[in-house]
Amino acid sequence: MKPEEWEKLLLGATERVQGRISTVARSRERGRYVGIGASGDRTLLADKVAEDELMKAVLGVRGTKVLSEEAGFRGDEDGDTLAVVDPLDGSSNFARGVPFYCTSVAVVEGNSFEDIRVGVVRDLVTGDVYHAVRGKGAKKNGAPVRASRVSDVSRAVIGVDISRGSSELIAGLTPLIVVASRQVHFGANALELSCVSNGTIDAFVDIRGKIRITDLAAAYLVAAEAGAVISDAQGRKLRAAFDLKHRLSFVASANVHLHKEILRLIGGPAQGGR
Repeated sequence: MKPEEWEKLLLGATERVQGRISTVARSRERGRYVGIGASGDRTLLADKVAEDELMKAVLGVRGTKVLSEEAGFRGDEDGDTLAVVDPLDGSSNFARGVPFYCTSVAVVEGNSFEDIRVGVVRDLVTGDVYHAVRGKGAKKNGAPVRASRVSDVSRAVIGVDISRGSSELIAGLTPLIVVASRQVHFGANALELSCVSNGTIDAFVDIRGKIRITDLAAAYLVAAEAGAVISDAQGRKLRAAFDLKHRLSFVASANVHLHKEILRLIGGPAQGGR
């Protein structure tokens, strides 16, 4: 399928996921766990419901294989197209009733971040959807978006994930947190990274070495297509490994000037790229 066809399919599938997840959220089953997923995390009923809906849509496309946070690899092992799926990012938020969680799907034709062709991240609370086709720019609800022009850290709102981070990691991030205008973290990394694409936040930093490719792939493309600069903490291009064992760190900034300053503050070189 062409990238634009994938985008249309995923916009419809994620909209259906929102409807099904809304039903679970209103029920007594909201916090029910039903097993352990392929990633090793506990699986909510809502995770399974969302995954089933996405699998039905994606595996209907010939030559497609799927990497999902819950089910692992599924589909045509020899397929040329890989769908990278996080059915419910922000599961803890969902279970506790915190209104910030999403579903995320990327379409990949290759083995690197540069091979991500389509990314769709849907906010399952508001229905807002961030989406991108490589080379076509990023959109929110069908309208083009761009990352912010804020280049001064002291004026920037920056997402920083320090969940279960070591004292050394937190100490290394302190210079950034102290200087930034505001530091936030909402608890669903795919959706938070997508927020960089339209200037809701100016940067997002997660250098714990704990994020999975399923959390990052779709939002990476959305943010990059919106003009954001994304690298590891040393300013190097991210290396993709499309499996659930590999873990990543990243720094995503609205523009190169802000990116350089963030890297400097956290001890990396004053450079970096998409």
